[in-house]
Amino acid sequence: MKNREIKDQLKKEFRQLQMNDIKKELLDEIKYVKQVEASSSKKTHRKLVSHWKMSAICLSMIIILSFVTVNFNQRSHDGCIVSFDVNPNIELEVNDENRVTDFDYHNEEGKLVLKDMDLIDTDIDVAVNAIIGSMFKNGYIDEIKNSVLVTVQGDDRNTREELKKRVANDVKEVLDGYSIQASVVSQDIDYSSKVKKLADEYQISVGKATLIQELINANPSYEFSDLTNLTINDLNTLVHYKNIQFKTITIDGVESHDGYLSDEEVKEKVLEHAKVSENEVISYQSNMDCDDNRLIFNVQMQDSYAIYNYQLNAISGEIITFNVEVNV
Repeated sequence: MKNREIKDQLKKEFRQLQMNDIKKELLDEIKYVKQVEASSSKKTHRKLVSHWKMSAICLSMIIILSFVTVNFNQRSHDGCIVSFDVNPNIELEVNDENRVTDFDYHNEEGKLVLKDMDLIDTDIDVAVNAIIGSMFKNGYIDEIKNSVLVTVQGDDRNTREELKKRVANDVKEVLDGYSIQASVVSQDIDYSSKVKKLADEYQISVGKATLIQELINANPSYEFSDLTNLTINDLNTLVHYKNIQFKTITIDGVESHDGYLSDEEVKEKVLEHAKVSENEVISYQSNMDCDDNRLIFNVQMQDSYAIYNYQLNAISGEIITFNVEVNV
């Protein structure tokens, strides 16, 4: 299997070696020209001018080659990059004919999903079928973990929007075939050095980093580092509970809440711990939130005796913190 990152690094190092050798030769040539000029002051004006022209040409070539080197190292793609996030993260490079030119994974789960696959020159629809089918068969997608993030990155907005719709629809159709009612979160993005830096820093995909950044833009109280370890289904659930509306992200289908406590289960745990009966409750409020890379429920309850504040793990039901303010 081709590993794009290794390949790009090798290309970069090879180009750098080439450029360094060429620059050295040109600089040596310039030194030679200058020596000739210094020792040949009695030569004709025509030869002197010719040497100066040679120096100018050599310097110009060095500048041009340096510019080319920098531009070679900038990421450029004729087609698009399509990535899939569940917990496995898989990335495809697709040309303008929607055929796979390269593919890669960014975690061990992705490696398992792609085991023994060769997707080179495969049509994008066939590749989606193979990847999503493997995610299902390996247990990464099921009735509880039913959220899939699709991200399409490219230079042309219309091209990536069309490809995003096509791939998102493919994902839905594949999972429908496995009787999974999927929630497909899809986005198309341009290249962002800021998001790429965040993705590299937290060792997550650019697609997931983009989704987290959009969530923070909608709710600035969150810290980026508090969201990076959440699954795509967790992030999708948080968006749902917070009723966040995105302009650039499409969500097709409802994420599963079966893996989280229901509102009734949360209330039962709080009442049991506080040793308060339901008919004694004067007021009760509960909302889902995120803290330290886990989904939580914040609860405030009041009876005639006190005000109770609780924080519970949304999955395990563990009581993380609580305090009681006695009415005076």
